Amino acid sequence: MKEFIVKETAGFRLRITQKRCLRPNDLYSLDFVQEVKNDDGEVLSSSTYNFFLTDGEIETLIEGLRA
Repeated sequence: MKEFIVKETAGFRLRITQKRCLRPNDLYSLDFVQEVKNDDGEVLSSSTYNFFLTDGEIETLIEGLRA
């Protein structure tokens, strides 16, 4: 499993967790986790958006974000 923070400010954090699926072996489960935090850094609410993407679809996503 791989996890990294895309953006973090005083009141907000966006992180992504990537896990490889067992079958098919070129499929990944990506969780985009959006968190709203209070002034103390405590998470007040969290929303998770899950996508199942292949290697090629992840490359398309990366290219689209860079454009």
